[in-house]
Amino acid sequence: MSAMSLLLWSLLATSQPAPVLLTGTLQSSERQNVVSPMSENWRVQVQWLKPEEEPVRAGDLVAVFDAGSLQSTIERLKTQVDTARDQLKKLQLQHDLTVMEARYEWQRRSLLQQKAGIDAAVPRTNLSEYDYELYQLDYRRAETATEQALKALQLAEVARDTELTKQKLQIEQQLDELQDAEHQLSDMSVTAEVDGAISYGLHPWYGTPVFSGMTAQPGWLIAQVHAENQLLIEAWVHETDMQALQQARQFTALFDSAPDTEFNVKLQALAQQGERRRQLGQGLYFRAEFYAEQLPIADARLGLGLLIKVMP
Repeated sequence: MSAMSLLLWSLLATSQPAPVLLTGTLQSSERQNVVSPMSENWRVQVQWLKPEEEPVRAGDLVAVFDAGSLQSTIERLKTQVDTARDQLKKLQLQHDLTVMEARYEWQRRSLLQQKAGIDAAVPRTNLSEYDYELYQLDYRRAETATEQALKALQLAEVARDTELTKQKLQIEQQLDELQDAEHQLSDMSVTAEVDGAISYGLHPWYGTPVFSGMTAQPGWLIAQVHAENQLLIEAWVHETDMQALQQARQFTALFDSAPDTEFNVKLQALAQQGERRRQLGQGLYFRAEFYAEQLPIADARLGLGLLIKVMP
């Protein structure tokens, strides 16, 4: 065997498969998602976002969405509620007056019936036939009038209760709509729930970073607020590299800002289901989490980029 053949054989025998390289970012396991809220139409404008380079403290305003039409809707609903309440008071007074008049008429007819009853109770032997029959007729008429007055009172009470109930239900419906609109308005201004840093999301269609002034659809991920503690390294693994990742014997990483300082990391979690991520390329991508017992740089900030080496 020639010397060249021996050299090639030696190289083939000692060569190892090339490592798989992954790009990752320093993230936190505790994060707050800022999504575009529901609006009256299918679009909402991102009016303002807190700059990514500024630190975030719990309670800080991190995002503001356009609420122009929603504010006018709230004002309109408030006016409708005030008008409906005024109408309720007006209906209450009107129907109370009608019921009071009907009750007075029923009481008056009842007294007239009692008076007619006294006359009708006089024995026939003490009256002429004409007077006796006249008193009996007057009593029956008074009795009929009292019954009619009682029915009129009952109808007035039913009409009052029905109209007032309808008006109250209308007010409750308008208050529910107002509450929903005010809740949507509160969603237009998002404050941070944790201390940390903010990172902008990516446009789901174009893969470009979100920016102030853009128009989004409800439910889009606009930004994330990452807590300062519980750091991890997040990477997206292409489906073709999944086998190498699962069979790897060692993982190392280095920060883009410190390319000469390599450190060991461990695979902590690997998603079981892939996702389409157009900004990364074709195919499915699986989310992987790595962690290190100690980071090599003291001022490690959320969002810093890393290169992860998967050793077969």
